[in-house]
Amino acid sequence: MPAVVRRGAARQRAGVFTVARRGAILLVLVLGLAACQVEIEVGIDFNEDGSGLVTVDVALDQEAVALAPEITSLLLTEDIEDPESGWSYNDPRIDDQGRTSFSASKPFASPQQLESVLAEIFGSAEVFRDFTFERETSFAQTEYRVNGVVDLSGGLDLFTDPELTERLGGNPFGESTPDAEGLLEGVTMRVVLDLPVGPEREEILEFGADQATRLEMTAQDESGTAVTLRWVAWAAFVLVGLSVLIAIAGYLLERRARDRSTDPTVSQNSLARAAGSTAAQPPSRRLRLVVLNPLGVLFDPADEPASLLAAFADQRGCEVDEENVQQLHHQAVLGRITPGELWAGLGMDDDPAELTEQFLAQYNVRSGARDFVAEMSRRELPVACLSNDISSWSSALRERLEITGVDTWIVSSDVGVCMPAPGVYEALRRTTSVPYENTLLIDVVADHLDAAQALGMSTALLAEARPQDGEAPGHAVVTSFSDFFRRRPRS
Repeated sequence: MPAVVRRGAARQRAGVFTVARRGAILLVLVLGLAACQVEIEVGIDFNEDGSGLVTVDVALDQEAVALAPEITSLLLTEDIEDPESGWSYNDPRIDDQGRTSFSASKPFASPQQLESVLAEIFGSAEVFRDFTFERETSFAQTEYRVNGVVDLSGGLDLFTDPELTERLGGNPFGESTPDAEGLLEGVTMRVVLDLPVGPEREEILEFGADQATRLEMTAQDESGTAVTLRWVAWAAFVLVGLSVLIAIAGYLLERRARDRSTDPTVSQNSLARAAGSTAAQPPSRRLRLVVLNPLGVLFDPADEPASLLAAFADQRGCEVDEENVQQLHHQAVLGRITPGELWAGLGMDDDPAELTEQFLAQYNVRSGARDFVAEMSRRELPVACLSNDISSWSSALRERLEITGVDTWIVSSDVGVCMPAPGVYEALRRTTSVPYENTLLIDVVADHLDAAQALGMSTALLAEARPQDGEAPGHAVVTSFSDFFRRRPRS
């Protein structure tokens, strides 16, 4: 995995024993760069789910490059360019300050995996340690926190390779270096933390410092829509006297709608009645957009796609770990890996296109789905689909199953965020220009509906059976598309 820069003399003396410490990204850049400026930047970029990207950038000023013009040819990048390492190495470039910059990056899928990636930078788990990422969500607000420790007290030892030092007779540079520690006088390290919201946090650290440095960063993301809804709720409470007039107006409007042959709206009240709920419901809101999760609502089976992937691999004799399948599928639906990389990660070496076709062949159109979409079109009510899926797979399913009448498709791999994260609902709102309060989401996953409801959407859970007495899913429950059109019997 390492990208190693070593002094030419050391390589010549080591000969065939030139050893790159496995897992280390940085070793000594060049002997004799004292008084030159060398900056090491370690960037940690977090996503909402705790995954992210680690980037290591080493920048040399013009004086340093002049002292070692052959620096680029001395880079040993075989390990880091190995696809199995997970690192991506960028060719040297000149940045906007005229410095020569070398960089490499590697993604991490979870906060637990972050420390193992950071340990590869210096080949030690002690330099970056105790890193944690927390996300707490409350009404109208999401708070992110990251903590960690950076310990550079090892000084020059962090840049040396014990095995190479032993083979060079106890001198890591292959020649006498009276003032070895002076090599780090012009070397600085900058750690940059970037949470999903807010500005970056930078910390400049010195090698050989007596104490480790603790990094702490918090950021808050407040939903403007949710805050607005909160104030609306308070205003409604203060103006409770108007509720009588609203109730009378709602009764007259509903009565007139029942007398019409076509009712162009579907309200949360009607959904609750269709589900058999007797709980009091808020006043009806005119519906302008119906949103479906195609995986489970339009298409059967309604099982979790990652579970279907695990069963698919098992049927073909591949032993897979369910947690690994979940992680691979999550990376794929975020657009971070290709379908080919997904199949390879599952241990399936057949043609990726054929595997995809065989996997998607198990999906069929849910009974009544086409009629429901056609009815919405007849009522001039737009339909959108919101899906945690791979873009090419979603397109293939639409084409094979001949789904028409859907005006908008929002696929997670296209926008880089999945339900139930607020960002994917915001992508839907911006694309359709329909406010949350005028939108109905129909889904088979309660977590998706919970997040939508918190933003102000109307919601409906499409389930195999109605809830038993005492069960309260928090959403209107329907068992078929016909439930949306049943009328309440007149008393």
